[in-house]
Amino acid sequence: MTHSYFCYTNKKIKSILFFCMILWVSSNLLHAQSNQFNAQNFLESSVSIQKTGMVVLGSWALMNIFSGIPGAYYSKQERKYFYQMNATWNIVNFGIATVGYLGVLNGNDLQSSSEILKELQNFDRILLINASLDFAYIGTGVWLWNKGIKKDSVRLDGYGKSLVLQGSFLLLFDSILYYIHHHQTNRLNLLNGTLVVNSGGLTFSF
Repeated sequence: MTHSYFCYTNKKIKSILFFCMILWVSSNLLHAQSNQFNAQNFLESSVSIQKTGMVVLGSWALMNIFSGIPGAYYSKQERKYFYQMNATWNIVNFGIATVGYLGVLNGNDLQSSSEILKELQNFDRILLINASLDFAYIGTGVWLWNKGIKKDSVRLDGYGKSLVLQGSFLLLFDSILYYIHHHQTNRLNLLNGTLVVNSGGLTFSF
């Protein structure tokens, strides 16, 4: 009798454990599918942030081009070269914004959360590199500005002031864009490392 009861209890425990295991696996599968869906949302959010950033950069470039060309034509002394550099510098900026916007539109169709996370991290890295270059632009502008004053050169003076302005805007632009975008990267990173369902079966992504 005791043996029969033990066997019955043992089978019951095994049944409960098996049922719990099924629930655990099901829960992980649902959680993985939810994370996969969220990862796609993060990718869409990243694309939206990048598109907005390129629109802002392009708008700033056009404003400087349209104000810089007549400003360089009608102004004198250092203001002439200030506007001249503004227009010239932002022709490049407008090209970067245009290529960047089109590149985002034709981006890769990423599927796994690890691929999406890597893509977001790459964009964060680009923004940090750009920010370091912005400091170099500002430093170069200050150097030209100071040299223009010492040599009484209105050209160096105007170019220097322009570079300080353009570098400062780009530093602010890249910093804000990084802050907004990196927040999305961190959130996705917290969701990463769980069970992921893909065409190849079940995999763990870390």
